[in-house]
Amino acid sequence: MRLRPAVALLCGLLCGPLAATAVAETVPLRESELPEANFAFAHRLGTGVYEISGRTVQVYSLPFEWRLRERGVAEDGADSADSADGREGRAGRAGLTLTLPVTLGFFDFKLEDVLESGLPSDIATLSFVPGLRWDLEVGDGWQLQPFVEAGVARDRSSDLRSRVATVGATADRYATSRHGMLRVHHAFEYAHASIDGFSGDDFVLWVSGAELVRPLPTTPGRRAFDWAPYGAVRWYPDPPGVPLLASAPTRGVTRLQGEIGVTFGTVEPLRIGGVTLPRIGLGWRFGEHLSVARLVIGERF
Repeated sequence: MRLRPAVALLCGLLCGPLAATAVAETVPLRESELPEANFAFAHRLGTGVYEISGRTVQVYSLPFEWRLRERGVAEDGADSADSADGREGRAGRAGLTLTLPVTLGFFDFKLEDVLESGLPSDIATLSFVPGLRWDLEVGDGWQLQPFVEAGVARDRSSDLRSRVATVGATADRYATSRHGMLRVHHAFEYAHASIDGFSGDDFVLWVSGAELVRPLPTTPGRRAFDWAPYGAVRWYPDPPGVPLLASAPTRGVTRLQGEIGVTFGTVEPLRIGGVTLPRIGLGWRFGEHLSVARLVIGERF
């Protein structure tokens, strides 16, 4: 089993409170901020620390996964392109990964809480939404990864439970340029949640973005570091409904949002005990009446 950035929780708990100094009282969310605060869909929000209307919302995703099958590898372990019959049919076989993501949520957690009582032990929200992800290469260097997920999410503060299902796909293309490695990213996903005692909720999200990975001119020690500015557009054709963790208006949300930011990491992935450390950076998600600060841990989009 591969634990890609499983250490994201530790990094986030240590770094997150330093970036989040929210006021003590609970402030109602503005309608444009609802997609960032629905516990049923936290597993699709992305690891980070969000400042929303004076509240601190911290989400930590631990994307445990188990690679079931490598892309384009024959059953006997030999590359299908080198098989005796030389047929191409098996050369394009998709890779397959079992995903076992665990998502933890903490609300209104502040730096002084660490000084007084240490790291948080009470998890406000918890979700486990396992799934399958296929990995295949399509024309012109694009890497396509369709996925399906189904699981449960729980808001422990109000003892609410939700059954969640997600389908979608991501497409990435990498190209070298004189400025660095350019990554173009597109993603589509549909998620449905059936919350006990409430009507069902769903959303549709389309994301398009790009990032440019560039080496830092000088780095400490022998390890080479890089930095990657990125930008993305997020469009909710069908946005999530009212969050169940805070009072909020019942009208629609900002459907079109933008995000810009920068992350830092190592040219060669840094691993500790077989765990790959994630990239870390800062982002700003914005739109009409929307301004969300984000501490990025791992995936940017």
